[in-house]
Amino acid sequence: MEEIGLTIDGLDIVAEKGNNILEVALKNNIYIPHLCYYPGLKPSGACRLCVVEVGGELMPSCLVPVVPRMVVTTNTPQVERARRAIVELLIADHHYDCRHCQASGHCELQRIMARLHISVKQMRPLRWARKEIPQDTSHPLFDYDPGRCVLCSICVKTCERVSSGTINFVGRGYGTKLGFFGDKSRCESCRGCVESCPVGALVPKSTLPPSTEPSVTTGL
Repeated sequence: MEEIGLTIDGLDIVAEKGNNILEVALKNNIYIPHLCYYPGLKPSGACRLCVVEVGGELMPSCLVPVVPRMVVTTNTPQVERARRAIVELLIADHHYDCRHCQASGHCELQRIMARLHISVKQMRPLRWARKEIPQDTSHPLFDYDPGRCVLCSICVKTCERVSSGTINFVGRGYGTKLGFFGDKSRCESCRGCVESCPVGALVPKSTLPPSTEPSVTTGL
């Protein structure tokens, strides 16, 4: 594999040609906030949180391949403003009870909020009144909470890759949520969707006994 040199946040880095900026940064312990990226899955650029500055322009780092002598900055004021606006919109429409979420402490959205110094309490006045979508507890292995879902599509792409493509988005607008696409019996119960969820939208049932077989995941 051909190697190239570039600079990220003032650090000279050697990377494999063809990799995107986000992959290279993460491999070199440079954290770039992201919600819709997952190793082994094709990047979609849906969340736009991974924006970086290249040549004075904002670019989604998961979609931009590295090139020789590229200069990337991940935390300029322009970048931080763009990320903050996205996160504030997400939190204003997100479930507000982080403390009792099963994903609390290892939630990617919490990590990004901490980095940007944004609290749920700050965003509470911006929440608009709308009918909450009830949790889906019909699956025997996991529960789905639409109020915590950020519609990143990682679980959908994971299911397409390791299983039968059983889940997909249903509904429109604020009513968009995950649903079983067609026959629920096609689900192979691999729990790959649960393990790849970056927030607390898909969580294993609390009464679930320890698995006796390794679960199927992507990219790891």
